[in-house]
Amino acid sequence: MTDSNSSASPWQPLYTIERSGITEVQVYGMISVVEGTAVAEPRSLLSYGDVNHMLWSRSLLKPWQLLSHFQEVVDNYSQLDESHLTLMMSSHSAEAAHLKLLDEIMTIGDVSDHLLRCPATYPLANEMRIALKAEGKPPSSIYHNCSGKHFGYLLALKAAGQDLASYADPDGEHFQPLKELLADLTHRSINDFNYATTDGCQLPNYGLTPREMAIAYLKLACGSQSANKRVSQLNELGELMRAHPQVIGGVERFDSRLMSGLFASVDEVPLVAKEGADGLLGIGIAPNKKYPHGLGILVKLSSGNETRHMQALVKELFRQLGLLKHKRDKVQIGPPVRKDHIKSNFNFEVSVSSAV
Repeated sequence: MTDSNSSASPWQPLYTIERSGITEVQVYGMISVVEGTAVAEPRSLLSYGDVNHMLWSRSLLKPWQLLSHFQEVVDNYSQLDESHLTLMMSSHSAEAAHLKLLDEIMTIGDVSDHLLRCPATYPLANEMRIALKAEGKPPSSIYHNCSGKHFGYLLALKAAGQDLASYADPDGEHFQPLKELLADLTHRSINDFNYATTDGCQLPNYGLTPREMAIAYLKLACGSQSANKRVSQLNELGELMRAHPQVIGGVERFDSRLMSGLFASVDEVPLVAKEGADGLLGIGIAPNKKYPHGLGILVKLSSGNETRHMQALVKELFRQLGLLKHKRDKVQIGPPVRKDHIKSNFNFEVSVSSAV
């Protein structure tokens, strides 16, 4: 793995935007695309930038965080439905539907939002944020996009009769199953995951490489065989995400829109997608006609979050992979707008026939 302090840049120019022949925008980052195979080790279809460079996994880790105590939550809170469980993997926008689910989780689990250690904030959803501010309501931890994940930990610890006040302690034993899952995923020693940064939501986060995260999302979409019994439930979590895409992010969020069929038909190309802070996106594509063993994709933008750049990159990836659905012709309204002087030039090329 690449030393994160190395002077060599891990980033590569992903694409440029030209206007009338002059480059206006250049976007840097990393991309890893892996294809599942009949054997254990996935093969690489694209490694652009240093895909062995260590990155914080941020919210891309959420399905594995829930997986680390999923059975305990399911066994002890039978009233939780699929949407409640999906919210525990979300980076929700605190839309009305999300807040309703959070209220129901608190009632079912008999826990209070006063226990939450994620920072107080306003919702990511514009309408909700504007309405709360207009009403003079203060920011709250319940609106934080990670509050569902936090409730997952709280419910699991409560079921085990453990102290809830210290659930965010990064040295807590309740994070051991997560490190075991990551060791199983990466084939690294569990001791490699002892060093963690505190994520923006105040829970520990662990470093993974772009390739490792691409493989993680391949397995989330396709399932995985392992001696670790928890791993067998991974595909179940992927199915929850596909069944409830709006719960994962929100109506306007890119990952939710991807899972709802933005670029590929959900019937032909079922997929999971998850955004992470500062320009991360993980995509897992379930087995389909073109890729019978599925795909895993990781994109990281060096500049951080920028949805329009991420959307352009993913659309091009889907085109190169042969997964982009045909666009219906739109009826022209008003005078035509000339766009031929604006061009996007992509610097990467997926090698679909690669056997790397």
